[in-house]
Amino acid sequence: MAWVTWAIVTGAAPARAEPVKSDPAAAEALFRAGRDLVKKGDYAAGCPKFEAALELNPSAGTMLNIAKCHEHEGRLATAWEDYHRARTLNRETAGNARKRELDDITNQGIKDLEPRLPRLRVVVTAPPAGIEVSRDGKDLPSAAWGEALPVDPGKHEVRARAPGRKPRTVEVTLEEGKTSTVEITLEVDTTPPPRNGVPIWAWIAGGAGLALAGVSAYFVYDDLAAIDALHENCDVSYNGTYCAAGYDYQADNRRKNRDFGLALGLGGAGALALGAAVYGIATAPRSRPAEPQVVAVTPWIAPGAAGAWMFGRF
Repeated sequence: MAWVTWAIVTGAAPARAEPVKSDPAAAEALFRAGRDLVKKGDYAAGCPKFEAALELNPSAGTMLNIAKCHEHEGRLATAWEDYHRARTLNRETAGNARKRELDDITNQGIKDLEPRLPRLRVVVTAPPAGIEVSRDGKDLPSAAWGEALPVDPGKHEVRARAPGRKPRTVEVTLEEGKTSTVEITLEVDTTPPPRNGVPIWAWIAGGAGLALAGVSAYFVYDDLAAIDALHENCDVSYNGTYCAAGYDYQADNRRKNRDFGLALGLGGAGALALGAAVYGIATAPRSRPAEPQVVAVTPWIAPGAAGAWMFGRF
């Protein structure tokens, strides 16, 4: 980049186009500090000074130096935009001679950049309703589709999405002076939506818990029956226990002890299963109605055994 260009663009001349903040003295000091740093080749420290000066007092001269900074960084489309903004700001520059001088620099900068600009064309084929297209995270309106727009060199990302369609992301690397085209076609999304509502395992846990509770209740009943049989057929006194002749008290005693252990164990397992089912139901997502899930549990009891039938639709 020729130094003569920098030498011409001197002085943070006041401009009244964008009176956002006004501190001309501070802007001039920042501009001079940035210019001195850039003269030494320290663009990393000098260019932010120009940015700060522009915020305090927008001017065409400062904007031109920012354009040169971006051009030095290789951000050609950004620099091209800066030159156009400088041309707008120059309308407020005082003095016709100075205004013509800055116009010449601005127009030459735009002319030099035009053939070097990378351009990106985004073509959307059969756009569905509700489609959203973005480039590098910024919305790309439909009016811009199909147009070769100036973009800085390097990697860029184009994204598109629409209701009922598979989203698509395309990465493209742009080169100086070349136009690239990205074609976007969104396919119909045939992936079934995620099922919300109570998960199947919660229903299964609940059914198992009810079944275990039913079996536990049977063993409690059988345990009480064994105790009643012992009381009816045996008497307990200080001399010992006497049972009716021919009565097998040992069988009912074993039955009582067995039933008590099974009732306790199965009842505890049933309580845990029911607790898990309650947790699953309470924490199930409710973003959309779930399809009906039906579980039916039918306990059954028979002499010496018990169980439950469980069936359902998931």
